[in-house]
Amino acid sequence: MATPLHNPSDMRAFASLALVLAAAACSSATNGGSGGSAEPLVLTVDTPTRGTTVDGTSVTVSGHATGGHGALTVTVAGQATPVGADGSFSAATTVTDGIDIVETHAKDSEGADVRDVRAVLAGTLAATDGTHAAPMATHASPSALTAIGNAMAGDAAKVDYTSVAEGLNPIYDNGGCLGATVNITNVSLSGVDVGLAPKAGALTTNVTIHDVSVQLHASFKVACIGGSGTITVTSSAAHISGDLGVDVSSGKLETALPSSSVTLDNFNVSVSGIPSEVTGLFNGIIKGKVQTALANAIQSKVPSIANGELAGLLTKPFDESVLGADVSLGVTPTAATIDSSGVYVAVDTTINVASGSGGVFLTEATQDASAALASSPDLGVAIANDVVNQLLGGLWAANAFDMTVQLSSIPGAGALLDPNATQLAVSMSLPPTAATDPSGNLNLAVGDAILSVQDASGNELQRIALSVQTGMSISATANNKLAMTLGNPTVYAQVLVQSQDTAPLADSELESIVKGVWSTVGQQASTALAKLPMPAIAGVQLGEPTVSSTANYVVADIPLQ
Repeated sequence: MATPLHNPSDMRAFASLALVLAAAACSSATNGGSGGSAEPLVLTVDTPTRGTTVDGTSVTVSGHATGGHGALTVTVAGQATPVGADGSFSAATTVTDGIDIVETHAKDSEGADVRDVRAVLAGTLAATDGTHAAPMATHASPSALTAIGNAMAGDAAKVDYTSVAEGLNPIYDNGGCLGATVNITNVSLSGVDVGLAPKAGALTTNVTIHDVSVQLHASFKVACIGGSGTITVTSSAAHISGDLGVDVSSGKLETALPSSSVTLDNFNVSVSGIPSEVTGLFNGIIKGKVQTALANAIQSKVPSIANGELAGLLTKPFDESVLGADVSLGVTPTAATIDSSGVYVAVDTTINVASGSGGVFLTEATQDASAALASSPDLGVAIANDVVNQLLGGLWAANAFDMTVQLSSIPGAGALLDPNATQLAVSMSLPPTAATDPSGNLNLAVGDAILSVQDASGNELQRIALSVQTGMSISATANNKLAMTLGNPTVYAQVLVQSQDTAPLADSELESIVKGVWSTVGQQASTALAKLPMPAIAGVQLGEPTVSSTANYVVADIPLQ
């Protein structure tokens, strides 16, 4: 069912689309014969029907050519096709992945030419039921990891080191008439630095805690007489080093720091109120216990801090309204690998559109995106074309692209369409589809969009089928959003029902209208594309990305500022 539009900008966009359809209709099929035939040349294509999907690379075109002067010839996709005595013909033709245009011509001996144009969606197709896993990936270079380490340092400085160290108490316990029990009571510091450096299989992690001061309380006995005192341990810097592993576990990105080593710069112990014979018992132990306490604090807290910061590299799930339909994006990490070039994280995404499970969309083979991202100088993101097409296919199946536009909102429309027309009902026979051509360029196609021109009572006055193919480039804005720009379109149109009262448009008028439509469509596509999540690393300012298309991925290189 068509959905009325309430957004003025949407109404203007589809109003312009209506004008394109009307213009194209006026310039579609031509009958170039000299006339005089009692029976005009008629071409009827039975298959493929409009809205046909082909899970493969071949489609059969069949139909009839009748009337005209003399012998008739038929070409399908530019290839001559035998015509039977009854005018029937059938030919198998190869179609390319995506929305492909199948053009059939019938000609008679005097040059009359009747054309049929229709679109098919071909290739490897998947259902829009939210189960297809479409890949996305992120790569963090050494410079990006440095920025992530700086962000981790802020969280590491907030760790309650006293609480962690107290978990080791007592750090020394020796009873008897000459003995002592020593407990950590406070740990203070002035700041923390975190450095991350990638190598094969792990992130070399160096944590420096500045101006460490550890307070300890000692209860002791000398000749069975009790007493107590304080111990203060200071170090200008504590260095904790270890290898941080990154892996995917139970659908989550997890890190681990299984072991670490600790060194203390300018280590000093100050004792107050404790006899020397008692300090001799534990003096050599204090340094090791403080080192252990700091190592435990780092080993217990850094992985969770790293998990939070590295999670910014992942695509974020969302629940959004897109073109009036509720859309859910699910995200499952599938791989995390580390080498000297940085950290590579891959995820599978699924898109579920409410009421959009009855359609199909084009899927394209993808390789691991790590090679495409390895050269990213800072932060790289790869989004498979499948992500876009899964969204478009689900929206199409939910009829989100079907709508009705009142002609009163379109200046000058009455001069172009049937004088009794009051509204346009637009429906899409096939889902809009993005595909990569053999040269690696990304294209967008709309196949057999059907425009029904109606009067105030809803009676159909005209019906036109329109297919459009255009190049598509993707750029990015300063606020880290993707934007889509559509090129000059190739337009294929066919009149299905035509009023005799429609005034033809000049070529210049058609060109102006087409450019206006695709400018608006491009803006709408950018708005939808901007819904796709991009990395967001806490405390890290991202610059304006550079975007390209490669290996069936859209790749964004995002600089750090």
